[in-house]
Amino acid sequence: MTGGCVSAITARDHLDHPYPGGESWRQAVARAGRFLADLPLRWDGRRVAVIGHVATRWGLDHVIGGVPLEELISAEFRWQPGWEYRLDA
Repeated sequence: MTGGCVSAITARDHLDHPYPGGESWRQAVARAGRFLADLPLRWDGRRVAVIGHVATRWGLDHVIGGVPLEELISAEFRWQPGWEYRLDA
């Protein structure tokens, strides 16, 4: 816990500034991007299940879909049972 008021702590506040003891959203998305770059080296042409949190999904949407991170942070979250992405070489 950061000790701050939850309503005052927003994703936008940590787009480029890390959470205390953690990373920023941009750093987390970059980490997901590095994971995606590694996938073809090990699993080329294979179907892979990825389990993560919102930064993982934002990383997939940003790197594969080209959606700006600023847009992803501002978008309302809509739950669905799963997401499918295709990583083309």
